[in-house]
Amino acid sequence: METISRRKALAGICSLTGSSLFIGSGCAVNPVTGKSQFMLMSESKEIAMGQQAHGEIVQSYGSYGDSTIQSWFNDRGQEMAHITHRPNLPYNFTVLDSPIINAFAVPGGYVYVTRGILAYFNDEAQFAGVLGHELGHVNARHTAARYSKAQLANLTLGIGTIFSEEFARYAQIASLGTSLLFLKFSRDDEREADKLGVEYSSADGYDAVHMSEFFHTLERMHPSGGSLPAWQSTHPDPGDRINATKKMALAYQSKYPDKKFIIRKNEYYDLIDGIVFGDDPRQGYVKDNMFYHPGMKFMFPVPSGWSVSNQPSEVRMSPESEKSILIFNAGSGDTPRNAATKFAEGNEITVTNTVDLQINGMSATQTTGQMASGEDTLAVISYFIKNNDMIYAFHGLSAEADVATFSTVYRTTATGFNKLTNKNYLDVKPKTIEVRTVSGQKSLRNVLNGFGVPEDQLETIAILNGMEPDDSLPSGTRVKVSS
Repeated sequence: METISRRKALAGICSLTGSSLFIGSGCAVNPVTGKSQFMLMSESKEIAMGQQAHGEIVQSYGSYGDSTIQSWFNDRGQEMAHITHRPNLPYNFTVLDSPIINAFAVPGGYVYVTRGILAYFNDEAQFAGVLGHELGHVNARHTAARYSKAQLANLTLGIGTIFSEEFARYAQIASLGTSLLFLKFSRDDEREADKLGVEYSSADGYDAVHMSEFFHTLERMHPSGGSLPAWQSTHPDPGDRINATKKMALAYQSKYPDKKFIIRKNEYYDLIDGIVFGDDPRQGYVKDNMFYHPGMKFMFPVPSGWSVSNQPSEVRMSPESEKSILIFNAGSGDTPRNAATKFAEGNEITVTNTVDLQINGMSATQTTGQMASGEDTLAVISYFIKNNDMIYAFHGLSAEADVATFSTVYRTTATGFNKLTNKNYLDVKPKTIEVRTVSGQKSLRNVLNGFGVPEDQLETIAILNGMEPDDSLPSGTRVKVSS
């Protein structure tokens, strides 16, 4: 009760005072509501934070290598940004090369969608609603407000309060960009972002009723976890958002009875026809408990029963208990020992043991040490392996009490690292979205059966199209399948 009262009392300063003195020392006028709010981050600090985070996010997750789709997203984003409450921010719009279904923004006007979420939109109006939602977070300064509240409560980064639990334990080794993706917004923030999403997309000429249709698609999904969180992890449901957004959209449209609002289904399908769908095996894949990377031509065993999250900058593996994490990444360097020293210094690890060894004909160094994580101490066992001009590293982290349980797992994985030469594992291609046209009136189920979609994939592909398997489709309807 004491902490809650303290927060309310301090936050109330802004609502009780309107002087420039207080605005300069911790209060600011919210650009959306026009009301004073507690804010310790200036707009210039927001922009600087966004610039730093942007580089780290693109390095970690990679931008999608399709210039047409990237340009399309930037054009639509810049167009909508001009009609927001903060049109003068240096907006930047990037499509990330990730199968995870999400869209998010970081302070200063940096907005992202994944190729995963682009595959699930069924028209441009659905996309526009989500774009408006993310611009809403930026314009209402939701991230900046979360940071300010954390500082207000003397929580520094506020790991246990403003970040998801899955991220908190290993936050010490995360970048600013990664940490921003795991911020938890409140339900009030989500309601406001939904409202702004309807407002911005409608003002830009789109039929925002389709925003609610996409929320229905999201409601039907059960996304798997990953280093990049899914929509449900970063956008808590504020309640009946499907009906709420539809009601707001219809209310907006009632003011303009003669206006025709944009949907653009066919144009959108033309855009995403051929987009990579799901994991791209060229960037690494798991088969029979082995991780293969055709692009960089290496492989290593994956611990049995451990989940794997693969991204451009690293691979993260963890058991179901989540009592450990094993991180694999690559970088340049002259020797494994020098790389080990640099890593320990950069992450404030106290090294207690260092051993040089050979792993499948490659020089390597193993280190054992400890690092602080909040009030806890984590055991860290690392392996650094030199292959040509690259240094590959495995970092196993766990509580000190559990290190004996996991040390053998770390060693088995690291010493199983080897060069990949087998063409059967090198010559792989990703699945893509293929847009096809229905001939004759049929149910979606019959259409997909005719296209060779397996029975156990019917529900998945139905969700992909925003339909039900037994929906009746007139001749000429375009549907998405993966091939």
